[in-house]
Amino acid sequence: MSCDICQRAHHQKRLPFFCAVDARNELYEGRLANARILMEAEELESRVTKLLSNTDGSTGPMTDRSSRAYIENCASEEHKAKARTERIIASADKLREEMAAARKEIEERKASIAQKKSDISAASQGTAVRRNREIEETKKAVKMSKYTWDREYDAMTQYRAALCMEVAKLYRLQRVRRGNPVRFEYKIGGLDIIDLHNMNNAQPELMSASLAHITHLLWLTSHYLSVRLPAEITLPHNDYPRPTIFSLQSSYHHGDVAFPGTSLLPPDPQDRQFAHVPHPRPLFIDRPLSTLAKEDPQAYGSFLEAVCLLAYDVVWLCRTQGVPVGDNSNISTLEDFACLGRNLYNLLINSSHLRNPQQIADTPTPSQANGGSNPAAELGRTGLRMGLYSHGTAHTFLGSAAGNELTRSFKMPTNSIARLVDKLKAKLVRENPVPEWELLEDDAWTPDDALDDGVLVGGTPGKGLPGAPGHRFGIESYMSVNTVRSGSSGDQNPRVPYGGGVSGATVSGRDREKDRERERGTSGWTKVKPR
Repeated sequence: MSCDICQRAHHQKRLPFFCAVDARNELYEGRLANARILMEAEELESRVTKLLSNTDGSTGPMTDRSSRAYIENCASEEHKAKARTERIIASADKLREEMAAARKEIEERKASIAQKKSDISAASQGTAVRRNREIEETKKAVKMSKYTWDREYDAMTQYRAALCMEVAKLYRLQRVRRGNPVRFEYKIGGLDIIDLHNMNNAQPELMSASLAHITHLLWLTSHYLSVRLPAEITLPHNDYPRPTIFSLQSSYHHGDVAFPGTSLLPPDPQDRQFAHVPHPRPLFIDRPLSTLAKEDPQAYGSFLEAVCLLAYDVVWLCRTQGVPVGDNSNISTLEDFACLGRNLYNLLINSSHLRNPQQIADTPTPSQANGGSNPAAELGRTGLRMGLYSHGTAHTFLGSAAGNELTRSFKMPTNSIARLVDKLKAKLVRENPVPEWELLEDDAWTPDDALDDGVLVGGTPGKGLPGAPGHRFGIESYMSVNTVRSGSSGDQNPRVPYGGGVSGATVSGRDREKDRERERGTSGWTKVKPR
């Protein structure tokens, strides 16, 4: 094919074309190859479309045994069936192995059970004999332990009683026989022990010293016996120079308390723990009892309550240690509490003399007397003695049922202490002799209103001073403020009664003579009415 422009025929090996025809001729071979490929692709697409349309119909390749798809599907199902069969066979083998192991274990257990049965049958022969022997040995060991425990505790009670008696001897607690008929007086530290009903005639210093000795001795005794007294005792210590005692309700339920007459300063005034601070009762006085009752009734009542609580502690300790005091079944009379010296002597000295260590050693033990049943209670019943019951040991504990039996009829409620104080106060008032004459001090002669609304008039400058010549207690002349304001003036040192106006300040000569006679006859004593 020649070019329309250059009229030159196309040749592949010639030089490049020079016009569009040459270029078109150059592209013919590629275009033909592309057309061939497109035709082949279209043919393939028609074949695939035909196969797909046959698959959707009822007579597809899966149902056609001659189709390749059917053959491949059958081969796949065969492989799946073989794999499932292998898994089933493996599970069956595993179950067989487990069953074999279970059978073997069952056989071993049967053999072990048979061996144990044979061992039990062999060991059961003579079991009752061995059991009885072991029980007897255990009982014997328990009895020996109880016996040793009782003997050790007996020795401890002897040591306690010996300590109490020795400290009483160190304090020189003694009984002195006096007079005819025979009466006994009790002393401690060389001082008489004042009974509660004889406190009216006792000197305050001697009474305070005696109570201090009794308090300290009682505290040491309770410490050696490991017994907590019902009314707590506070001994002198730093910033607390005298002994005191607490009431039954506030004992052992308080913190720091102040000495009677002083007060603690709380760190915070709004702190509520200082709202209810108990007040200890003083076991001392600084003046005679009759004077204290007249000048400070509150301190008088506190002191009587303190000595009653101290006597209650002594009698309670006697009761818990098996020392008889009065009617031992019901101690409620004042006389049983009032004899402090007798009760203290019977507790510390007389009880040890009545029951010496040899008698204590000869007392049968609970295991010997009752076969070892309830040793604490039986020991308390067979040999109640000093130092047996205490709060510091588990053996014969004072807070147990057997220990409570000792104080059950003796325990006094709160109002009984108050009644005891009232009885003691009434007895002291009855026995206190009322003097027919009463000594009046210098201040008693001074009129009550002399310093309130009166002024001293007349007299020499030195006559009104104490110790100066002519000094007269309580009879210095005075006039009321109203009299002074009215302008009236009396003679030198007149005796003017209280009144208003000039008429009240006028004193005649006869009245002056009467005043002088009364002044010469005054000796400081005046007769009072009997009460």
